[in-house]
Amino acid sequence: MYIWWFLKLICLITLFVTVFSTNLFAQNSTEYLDVKKYAIGIFGATSLNSHSPDFAKLIGTPNCCSGFESGTGIGLNIGMIFQYPINKKLELDLRASVLDLGADLISTQYIPISDLDNSNNGDIAETEHLISTSISSFGLNAGVNYYPIQYLYFHGGGFIGYIVNGTFEQEERLTMPSNRGVFKDTGTRKRNELHGDIPELNSLNAFLNFGIGYSLLLNDRGTFLLVPEISFNYGLNNINSQPWKVNQITFGLALMFNSLSREYDNPINPVK
Repeated sequence: MYIWWFLKLICLITLFVTVFSTNLFAQNSTEYLDVKKYAIGIFGATSLNSHSPDFAKLIGTPNCCSGFESGTGIGLNIGMIFQYPINKKLELDLRASVLDLGADLISTQYIPISDLDNSNNGDIAETEHLISTSISSFGLNAGVNYYPIQYLYFHGGGFIGYIVNGTFEQEERLTMPSNRGVFKDTGTRKRNELHGDIPELNSLNAFLNFGIGYSLLLNDRGTFLLVPEISFNYGLNNINSQPWKVNQITFGLALMFNSLSREYDNPINPVK
């Protein structure tokens, strides 16, 4: 679902920016990468994390769940960028990034009310199984930016990183009925409470990433840029030894310094 939503969003943004930019730069020559020697900067991005697990419990942990199939979370990615033009349309894009990959895995289960104390027989109780994860990865992203027109680029690349943090907290809680009932084995409305490191955590993780960005000039010469970017990170390997992949949609903003060989035509400072 996230992939199709992302593709539709990219198509709409591309159409809008292309029409807008074609009119705006009709009088200007396309020489942005011609005069750009390199660029460095920092970025931050809000990530929508989508987890795709396929297990009933983490290895070695007690859990009565019938199975976890999905999870969502919001994270913050940060890092540094280096860009180096290859020709008039392409540039090398290198990034050192910290990715926040955490999410909540939730599964709902229905059990007979007779399994609970202080409740009448013949009814059904609803329980919610929760595994809340905190996962961080540090690594390098290498890719290429393609500029169909000035300032608008499409990005493609790959990320490989080292997972520096992977912890979890889990619990099963009684959600319905809301006013009565406890678990027999604990005497409370919660059970299977546990926290610790994610078992058999993989040390490395990898993504393919695709995105679109647009450079906004902050000064006359075009040496400082503000660059909004939307990207999709497609997970290639599992978080641990179980089937459990993570994808991300990110909404980012970068502050860049451009080193230029000379002045050039731009919307703020047209060269006569």
